[in-house]
Amino acid sequence: MPVTTFSGTVEDGQVKLAENVHLPEKAKVYVVVPDFDEKANGKKFDLAELVSRMPTDYQATEEGFGEPVGKEEW
Repeated sequence: MPVTTFSGTVEDGQVKLAENVHLPEKAKVYVVVPDFDEKANGKKFDLAELVSRMPTDYQATEEGFGEPVGKEEW
């Protein structure tokens, strides 16, 4: 399998490559991030730990968002 590398940056959660790099749609890519610390980015959560902090008597309720304002169908 031939491999080509490109340098890029992450902006607003999106990988930005140089303007002259055009990848085909649905191309399979691999992202290699040097010096990445998963815990430092603050976006990973442990669902089991979050649920364990919920009160034992918690009851989910339906939220209301008002009347439709567009072409919503319910």
